[in-house]
Amino acid sequence: MGKQRVSAIERMLNRIEEHIEDWRKRDAVLQAEADASRSRLWAEAAERERLLAEAVGDEEARRDSIEELTKQNKVVFVLHRGELGETLEDFARQGDRLVSVVPRRGGETISQGLKGSWLVFERHEQASQDDS
Repeated sequence: MGKQRVSAIERMLNRIEEHIEDWRKRDAVLQAEADASRSRLWAEAAERERLLAEAVGDEEARRDSIEELTKQNKVVFVLHRGELGETLEDFARQGDRLVSVVPRRGGETISQGLKGSWLVFERHEQASQDDS
């Protein structure tokens, strides 16, 4: 009976050791997969960072070119409501002149890269009186 008991314990220990060995193999595979995923994610993050830096550089260059075009052509794009467009056309038709651009109170950005300002015009009659 003693030998049977020892061999039963040995079989049980062998099975435990086999389970532990299987677990170690599965753990090693999972660890390798995790390392590969981590490397892939770092590579993707580096690529996103490169693309972001490129986009920011392109945006800065585009801003400079918009400023240059505006200065060269004496043209500015303004966001406004429909009825304000008619008012601006009336100012131009009457010969009124833009005399000042005043940043809106607080000067905070409306949306990414956009700020609001008041355009101050001088009536055509005042402009001609001041010139004389």
